[in-house]
Amino acid sequence: MGRLVTIGLMGFGRIGRNVFRQIGREEKIRVAAITDIADPEALAYLLQYDSIYGPFPEPVSLEDGHLAVGASRIPLINGAEPGDVDWAAYGVDTVVQATGRYRTAGWCSRHLSAGARRVILASTPEEPGDLPLLLSGVTDRVLDDNPPVVATGSNTSNAIAPLIQVLDRHFGIDQMFFTTIHAYTNRARLGDVPSGGFRASRAAGENIIPVTSNTADILSGVFPHLAGRISSRALNVPVDDGSTVDATIRLRTETTESEVNEAMREACRTGYPGVFGFTDDPIVSSDVRGSTFSGIFDSLSTMVIGGNLVKTIVWFDTGWGYAARIVELLRRYHSEGA
Repeated sequence: MGRLVTIGLMGFGRIGRNVFRQIGREEKIRVAAITDIADPEALAYLLQYDSIYGPFPEPVSLEDGHLAVGASRIPLINGAEPGDVDWAAYGVDTVVQATGRYRTAGWCSRHLSAGARRVILASTPEEPGDLPLLLSGVTDRVLDDNPPVVATGSNTSNAIAPLIQVLDRHFGIDQMFFTTIHAYTNRARLGDVPSGGFRASRAAGENIIPVTSNTADILSGVFPHLAGRISSRALNVPVDDGSTVDATIRLRTETTESEVNEAMREACRTGYPGVFGFTDDPIVSSDVRGSTFSGIFDSLSTMVIGGNLVKTIVWFDTGWGYAARIVELLRRYHSEGA
């Protein structure tokens, strides 16, 4: 039997809270400490009441600098950056860094110097190749060498990587372009307010907003033979959860809609259980809210023109499936006695 995995959460925003909610009453994993620079009362409140996933299933309160959840009392620490928290003092062996910042090996190593044995960077490395990148079901081999720090990429890269892998294996990919149609995030503006760019300054609830995307760069590192042949962009749309990737792929061999769907159906059944799903149902974005899949292939959206030009879509919950992959990794650490 593996040892209990005690974790420290750095960053208690959307991803941090999703991870916390999914850990729940896990006997294999315990949250030993949480660090965030936000007001502790606000952190407790946002855990208790969630606009997307509803109220937390147990009582939540703040008691003497601790987050009281049910019978558990978890220290809330005001730590701004890696190295600010003495993880050893809290018995933490694995840090989940979910701040969206400090995305380099150098920054992550500060957690190790502060007493942690492992670090999960819940993001994409600032520089490709700087850290091992785990996209579950696709790059699991990066765990073979037991790296002390691993990055889990972005929600979009996790959603579409299995699609690329399957189509490339079965038919060969020549070129690919995809657009992520993404629910708005906490970086979006409610009103027209100057921000990091003209389009990003516009009201998220009133507009479809084109934004840049680095997902193609991430995936080119995962599939190096496709470097220079994958391109991507994103559109932020006025929904609070439920996103999709609209992909157009030019294949090296001719195929049909039914052949593409059957290849994906079989791969989802045998190669990506619990990670990548398949549906024949006429779903919409709200139907994937709370889905623990990294992505769900939509067979009804598959189209083929000229035998080798394929268009299809993949659905995903904007953050819940991503958090599920982090919790699965923590369970793996438990089973390995990490």
